[in-house]
Amino acid sequence: MITLKLIQSMYMLVIVSGLMVLVILLYLRYLTNRAFKVQLKMVEANSECNYDVGLFLPRAQDLMKKAEIDDVFYDITYGEKTLSKPGPKHRRVITRKVSRPDYSIGLGIVTVSPRGYQRYIYMIIFETLFLLIEMDLLMKIKVANDALYNFSKLQTFLLHDVKNVTQFIKGLLYNIARIGGAEREHRFVEYLRESAPALSVRTDKILATLEMGSEKESEEGEVEEVDVPAMIRELFELYGMTGEATGNGTVFTEKHRLVTVFDNIIKNMHEKSMNEPQLQCFAFVREEGETVTAVVCDTGSPIKDIDRMFEPFFTTKKSGLGIGLFQARHVVKKLGGNMTVANTDRGVEFAVTLVKGARPAVLALDQTS
Repeated sequence: MITLKLIQSMYMLVIVSGLMVLVILLYLRYLTNRAFKVQLKMVEANSECNYDVGLFLPRAQDLMKKAEIDDVFYDITYGEKTLSKPGPKHRRVITRKVSRPDYSIGLGIVTVSPRGYQRYIYMIIFETLFLLIEMDLLMKIKVANDALYNFSKLQTFLLHDVKNVTQFIKGLLYNIARIGGAEREHRFVEYLRESAPALSVRTDKILATLEMGSEKESEEGEVEEVDVPAMIRELFELYGMTGEATGNGTVFTEKHRLVTVFDNIIKNMHEKSMNEPQLQCFAFVREEGETVTAVVCDTGSPIKDIDRMFEPFFTTKKSGLGIGLFQARHVVKKLGGNMTVANTDRGVEFAVTLVKGARPAVLALDQTS
């Protein structure tokens, strides 16, 4: 009898213990699911705040209260900015601090329950918040550093062309001061005639770069009739490229913008020909309704990473800046057209589609008169 009662008591103890374990497991599952939901909502909130730490932290604090975290305090520094919220002198806190050359993060939370299994859940949420904050800071720092680096490259690009134009003007002033006699005057005029195309290209590139992304792009400039194949032939001659431009097509636009587009294309082919002396260039221009399409191709080797050719500041050249082709397509898009590049069996092919545009009233009157 004693043995039977003992077995029954142990049986009841096992059942009760099992039920208690089941309740604890279910409760832990509830806590874990709640923590995961808070984590997911923090990630979503961070995205909705455009990864701005200052906007994200107040929302994160509201979300963490759902996980029985009373308060969040922090001391964050990056660049010239500081975000700070002092924390209470409380025993139930979890803190962490990290200092890097570009930023420092001090973060802490005040918990409701000090129990061990709860603390584990708190740590999961806390580490998620810390990583999100650090990710936001690293993104901001990288964007700022990239912007400064790209601005420096753009500045170098402009300085190079401005320096060439300035040197030409200095040389011009020097020669003007020393003109004497008909022969020297004649030689000076010939020098101007020979230098004018190169100077025009340089100034057109500077103007297009300065106007890129500015309000001036939407303003009407001096629109003129531009013979596209003739302009391409002039650029071929300027760069000493072997090739020809055929077909017909005229557009009404600001000439310096189109010069910038095709100059960047042909300049890239010219630089490529330095390593491939047999390279030749060809251009085919055709009118189709209200558009003019110019296809400029070379007979050289294919381009690696061709999908990134129009990406700003991407370059395959050691001394390249990665601005030219990005700028060229930007101009074409602003003019209502499109620009593509592809590797073909013959070589590399650029296709530029332009809207013909309306003939200005001034040009129409000049033609009728």
